[in-house]
Amino acid sequence: MTDGPAASMPLDLFLVRHGQSEGNVALEAAKAGDLSMMTDAYLTRSAADYRLTDLGRAQAAGAGAWLRSWLDATGVQRFDRLYCSPYVRARETAAHLALPNAAWQLEPLLRERDWGLWEGLGRDETADRFPESTAQKRRNRFLWRPESGESTPDLDMRAREVLGTLARELPAGRVLCVTHEDVMWAFRFRLEKLSIEEWIEIVEDDDRGKIPNCGILHYTRVDDSGVMHERFHRVRLVDPADPVSAQCSTIERPRFTNEQLLAQVDEVLPLLPAATTTENLTSGDSNS
Repeated sequence: MTDGPAASMPLDLFLVRHGQSEGNVALEAAKAGDLSMMTDAYLTRSAADYRLTDLGRAQAAGAGAWLRSWLDATGVQRFDRLYCSPYVRARETAAHLALPNAAWQLEPLLRERDWGLWEGLGRDETADRFPESTAQKRRNRFLWRPESGESTPDLDMRAREVLGTLARELPAGRVLCVTHEDVMWAFRFRLEKLSIEEWIEIVEDDDRGKIPNCGILHYTRVDDSGVMHERFHRVRLVDPADPVSAQCSTIERPRFTNEQLLAQVDEVLPLLPAATTTENLTSGDSNS
């Protein structure tokens, strides 16, 4: 039995994060207290226009070598569709993958997350300027939205739109998308059917919560015995700097009994006493 558009997904979907960019370097330096890159030239440039660094171009070349080796090993001549975020660092990454006979389509749905008024600011500066929003992020970073920016559920809607296109146009195809880290996390949430709690737990884990520059998320419908499934069956995160360490994991899409749902709910302490009822709340003193 099929389960919506996922049943006609491509055989293989590759999501590639762009290489190290000028923005990555500037923000990492700012986190460490070095504001030397926060010049007028940097602060007045659109985040869409950051270039790759020399390291970023080398990372893209390494990712391209791994992708070409995958094509050779599987006997696939080419990818059926190549999508790329329109941001400069993504286009530069795509070109330096050096895929043969490439014909890239620029897809705005794959653009970087809109950080709104948080754009280009270091952690200390955002905490000073937006204390309430920073507190909201600590409470639930999945639902949190930076001022004038996008939340992860907003990115999830974009990911769903892309996946709908793939289901309609490229069933059983091979697709590669060059995009951005937060967008890739939205795809993970959608394709792996993560709960909000699982998503937060992984993203906030220092070991599991990072997708390296030019990291490759590979989703496939084929299991390790060669059987083709209706939906994506396995996923792996490939770091081209250390591709041997990449391990495929089976995608588990959980279903819950009533008892399991209640067990999850009981992990959250109630704010009202157990004996409190709706009747108690509505029959009390109207001035309370």
